[in-house]
Amino acid sequence: MELNIAGISKNEGFVERFEITDVSNQHATIRFCGEDLEILSPIKVTGSAVNYEGKIKAEVHITTKVARTCSRCLERFEEDIRVDTVFIFVKEARDDNEDFYVIKSDKIDITELVLGEIAGEIVMKPLCKSDCKGLCPVCGKNRNADDCQCEGHAVDSRLQALSKLLDKDNG
Repeated sequence: MELNIAGISKNEGFVERFEITDVSNQHATIRFCGEDLEILSPIKVTGSAVNYEGKIKAEVHITTKVARTCSRCLERFEEDIRVDTVFIFVKEARDDNEDFYVIKSDKIDITELVLGEIAGEIVMKPLCKSDCKGLCPVCGKNRNADDCQCEGHAVDSRLQALSKLLDKDNG
């Protein structure tokens, strides 16, 4: 993904809109917390860039879809990713407190920046739906698809003696 700022780099105050649709990363994978995430749709990057005070400020909106695995039921699902961010580009390093990226030309490859923003937006414990019931700890069935007949509270054999104490109090 390449952002061309040649039109605004010499004209302070000039604003330029852009739209980039990247199909080259479709079906690529991003490694995130031990999970390989497949990018399912083209990455669309829209926004505007403005030249001010020797900096290029790019306000960016990123959209795509990634394949995830639910942390409760282990089913695969699609997650829509939407990110709004700002990138600041400068021709030479500065000593101010602003985050920026040093650029060497009027064409900026923003692929790694965009992929980093996508990875940063992804939740660590993905759920296929907010009320996912997960897997039965006894038989392993997906409780979203089938109701199993397993008892809900299997007691760990190491804690069996403690459960007897609870039974005395109830009886």
